[in-house]
Amino acid sequence: MDKCCFLVGQKDSLFKQLVASLLSDLAINLKLAESRSTGFEDLLNEISVAEPNLILLEEASPFSGDSYLIQLLINVPNIPVIVISEASNEMHILRRESVILSSSSDLIKTIDQIQIQPETLGTP
Repeated sequence: MDKCCFLVGQKDSLFKQLVASLLSDLAINLKLAESRSTGFEDLLNEISVAEPNLILLEEASPFSGDSYLIQLLINVPNIPVIVISEASNEMHILRRESVILSSSSDLIKTIDQIQIQPETLGTP
């Protein structure tokens, strides 16, 4: 089954064009959908129609701001969002997971399951 990747970036940005080209050339079994929207509600509608498995978001895009990212994760649950920085080539991988707490032990179990990355310890 093919995966669908939804690409969001600044309108006509070189970065968006390069990523689209790269994914088209190198990714096997990957359908690419690109956002054309300028407003957040339009973006959500495009995502709903495309039904992607993941969202690639250019960091320079207006939609990469914290408030938009939070709203995106709330409105589009269970779809990972990868924010890519053109300047540093750094990727931020964001996922939303919801869990219903039925007891206090569920909270402790969830905290225990979260893995701490050793390289981030002691980093300001």
